[in-house]
Amino acid sequence: MTNPSSIIEHSPPPIRTGARRESYIHDLRPLKVGNVGVGFPIVQAALSGYSDWPMRVVAKRLGAPYTIAEVLLDRFILDLKQRHRTQRHLMVSDEEHPVGGQLMGSDPEQFAPAATKLVEAGFDVIDINFGCPVKSAMGGCRGGYHLSHPDVALEIIGRVRDAVPDRIPVTVKMRRGIDDSQLSHDHFFTILDGAFDRGVAGITVHGRTVEQKYNGPSNWDFLREVKQHAGQRTIIGSGDAFTASACLEMLTHTGVDAVSVARGAIGNPWIFRQARDLADGRPMYEPSLAEQRRVLTMQRELCQQVYDERGCGTTMRKFGIKFARLHPDFEQVRNAFAKAKDLAAWTRVLDEWYPESNE
Repeated sequence: MTNPSSIIEHSPPPIRTGARRESYIHDLRPLKVGNVGVGFPIVQAALSGYSDWPMRVVAKRLGAPYTIAEVLLDRFILDLKQRHRTQRHLMVSDEEHPVGGQLMGSDPEQFAPAATKLVEAGFDVIDINFGCPVKSAMGGCRGGYHLSHPDVALEIIGRVRDAVPDRIPVTVKMRRGIDDSQLSHDHFFTILDGAFDRGVAGITVHGRTVEQKYNGPSNWDFLREVKQHAGQRTIIGSGDAFTASACLEMLTHTGVDAVSVARGAIGNPWIFRQARDLADGRPMYEPSLAEQRRVLTMQRELCQQVYDERGCGTTMRKFGIKFARLHPDFEQVRNAFAKAKDLAAWTRVLDEWYPESNE
């Protein structure tokens, strides 16, 4: 079970949805990834430990036009057996489409067969992760590590593109480099251009370096540079898209084709609807406590379809902590969810802090 103090320590600040009321009224271009129509250009990123099937379904029901499953190691996919306990990792339901599956690994030879398994599972897009900055990924020569080895990165992309059917778009997730050195900058653009040359349909670029991890600001000026360099090729921006207004600000500032929402979507699946509201000049939707209860209950019921009792309790505990950021009594609710040791305790927190109606 995850240490509750570690969850709290790395949580973004409370979401203050009513703090900004700008009227954007953007005429946003619909996003298309290869031959896959997405539509509204604000989408949900792959979120390690979070964007499982229940979270993706909730996001889709609340307005996300496209989601990506949490990253899976190529070796894990190849070794995965069709057991009830593990089948959730490759679970795709009809209401999710379009949905992407994300791969990470170290050995180029394992990417192609793993990508094929994702296609067989029903994913519409195959996304390759060259952005993960965590120590385990870097130490295992995975994720962001490949940004320092363009030849290997491009071999991986080529193998995946050759392995999956032409109708399945292949995309790539990158950070702006290992660090801010000129060599890292050069490697980034070598991979970017080489990826498009090999048939990649779009690239998501995070404005932080691997060295930054999740600290410091995302460099949106770099995202603008990348989009200007890419021209008509599809670039999706990522980093510091914590609110609906920030998503639209990124589109305006950088000119990217879409925004990938990561941590900003954890605990606020309404962010996609809120962005649509702002883009259309409408007042931004703010979920009542009764609506928050409805969605938390929905996610719990979905979790119960794919997790055992213990797994469901652990999963909903960490989501409860994130949802608490929308509650007016943020700290008390967050701490209450953090102390919930099982699903029954989690349900008691829900009953105590979230009314069933707005009356």
